[in-house]
Amino acid sequence: MGRESPFTLRAGAAGLVLLALAMSAPVTLRDSQVEPQISLPLNLGLNDGTYAPQGAIDALQTFDSRTSLRNYSLPENDQLREVIAELDGVSADHVFLHNGSGPILKLCIPHIIRTQIKSSVGRVLKHLTSKSGYPIITGSFTYSKVPKKAMGLGLKVEMIPLDPDKGFAFDVDRLDATLRKGDGLVYITNPNNPTGNVLITRDQLIPLLERYPGSRFWIDEAYVQYADPAEHAYISSLVSRFPNLLVSRTFSFAYGMAAVRIGYLLTQPELVREFWRQLTDYRIGTLQERMAIGALRDEQHLPWLRETCAAQRKLLREGLAEIGGIESFDSVTNFVFARFTDGRTGKMLADKLEERQILIKALEPFGPYSYEPYFRITLGLEHENRYLLRNIAEVLGAPIPSVAG
Repeated sequence: MGRESPFTLRAGAAGLVLLALAMSAPVTLRDSQVEPQISLPLNLGLNDGTYAPQGAIDALQTFDSRTSLRNYSLPENDQLREVIAELDGVSADHVFLHNGSGPILKLCIPHIIRTQIKSSVGRVLKHLTSKSGYPIITGSFTYSKVPKKAMGLGLKVEMIPLDPDKGFAFDVDRLDATLRKGDGLVYITNPNNPTGNVLITRDQLIPLLERYPGSRFWIDEAYVQYADPAEHAYISSLVSRFPNLLVSRTFSFAYGMAAVRIGYLLTQPELVREFWRQLTDYRIGTLQERMAIGALRDEQHLPWLRETCAAQRKLLREGLAEIGGIESFDSVTNFVFARFTDGRTGKMLADKLEERQILIKALEPFGPYSYEPYFRITLGLEHENRYLLRNIAEVLGAPIPSVAG
């Protein structure tokens, strides 16, 4: 696979001009199959979404003069909070905004743990003696920053195994049994990262919320918009009904707006006010707010996105199956989770692809679990996904999959 300019050389003076332009242009790769160009590095290791809603782009384009950016937003972004509340079935008082869902997790989870431990003498004593005053309970395959941060602080983390041979199904009965031993913070990414499947349904969650009012249930719905609400009922509207439920969301994935950095948490108004006091106003600027509102109001985006992602998941999974020695798993998100079945490791593949400036995600060991065979691929554009499959086949010494041609 060679490097070449995107320009075609022609004879005469015009050719010289084009040659000069070609020499000064960024280097890109064009595959031999004459597809759109690949810009390297190609990062398919993060899960940032590929497509922003047209409504967000239309909002961006209204900022078309030198004075368009002069004004602050309202201190608490009332307009955006009201739109979110309308769509998620809560009141605006339940909506806490921040610059992405990651900062929300970092700010809010430690606060909840501290508050819950201090609420009971028994919890304080358990925390002092064994750091188990209010444990974090989560799945064995999950967004690892939350349990890793907790372990780093010396807190107890209880991990419920997710069995790949059972499609990473979450054992709700085991969670129930764990909570019967004592309250804690239940953290569930739903749909799950990195496995891509729905872990818990609304109907499964409600009895737990009712049975364990002393526990806090944090449902991280960062990827929920990829799931069709006709097939998976979203959990957000339950926040106003259950004070022990928190739901976090982001605009970085299904809305393809990672560059804009907006996330939000749905929780009780008193917690919203507490978190707000810890930060400055005007965190979400006018430009960000208008784009977010435009994204939420674009009714065509999410149905189209789900169809597009389903097609690209199918492409990747068929290609990986043709390469051989790889098992991939059902997903409703913008990524595919897979594992080697022949003794090779995800890190080996990630390292070989990185030499070609292609990035995928290999899982690191965590707690008692080793994830050596596993890797995760974020969906790119179709020609990027085909390019990735060709390169995976090449570094593994396998034939090029027919779907990658």
